[in-house]
Amino acid sequence: MNIKKVTFLAVITNIFLAVIKIITGILFNSIAILADGIDSSTDIITSLVTFFATRLSVKPPDKLHPYGHSKIENIGAKIISFVIFYAGISLFIESTKKFVTKEYFQIIGILPLVVTLISITFKTILFLIEYTYGKKYNSSSLVAEALNMRNDILLSSLVFLGVFLNKLGLEWMDPLVGMVMSAIIIKVAFEIFTENAYVLLDGITPKDTWIYDTIINVCNNCNGIKNPHKIRVRKIGNVYDINMDIEVDPNMTVKESHNLTKCLKEKLIKITNNKIYDVVIHIEPFENKENEPYGIGGKNEENHNHSIND
Repeated sequence: MNIKKVTFLAVITNIFLAVIKIITGILFNSIAILADGIDSSTDIITSLVTFFATRLSVKPPDKLHPYGHSKIENIGAKIISFVIFYAGISLFIESTKKFVTKEYFQIIGILPLVVTLISITFKTILFLIEYTYGKKYNSSSLVAEALNMRNDILLSSLVFLGVFLNKLGLEWMDPLVGMVMSAIIIKVAFEIFTENAYVLLDGITPKDTWIYDTIINVCNNCNGIKNPHKIRVRKIGNVYDINMDIEVDPNMTVKESHNLTKCLKEKLIKITNNKIYDVVIHIEPFENKENEPYGIGGKNEENHNHSIND
């Protein structure tokens, strides 16, 4: 199964779940089930965004986009975060209003419980599919949608608990669950937004900073390479684009220095499990005195970091 088929499956599944939950929520006057249905409706939008983003991101580089179109996925993920955030805020306001004004009732019938169980089952299957193929194809938007789906499983579980307790006589559990759901939705939106913001700003996320230590360690273990510095890493989609300077013996021939950088690049590709878009290496002679304030390096790293933060 490829990414296109996975996203298409997600759209169809979310449409089905949204319809049955919204209808059930309205018929049985449950704000929790209705909120879950609205959340699934936002999933339809996010699935459609993911579907089109992944189709565009695989386009090859061209003159206007020499680095390719991979960041379209990150833009798609940011759009997803805005949609989720809006839904979360709206649900929180409505649930809080019903809780404060005591506009809650006991839910009648067993159908609402059955619908929430169906939702949990379908979403669990969809999460496993999206996350597996998102990691397999290094698709940030598909992984983002999978994480949202994982969150939906928790939400549907809370809805089931809320409906169950409501039927036992705790009518206020319905809007309370709605408030908890909306808070979780807002949190997930923030996480998706911040992670993709790093990439769109030509940076890396905090969890990716290990790449700098890895680059320096690889350089230090390569004979002939001294003082790796001015290292700058950014993510293009889900792969790393690396720019760096190294110092070599000034008497080394062009061919020898080329072979050295080729060896370095191959080691970086291997150690990062082929997650390298490109490595651009600038060669300088030993003990180069040129002032180079930007980037991170093996020595004088504090000065380099200070310059970046400034």
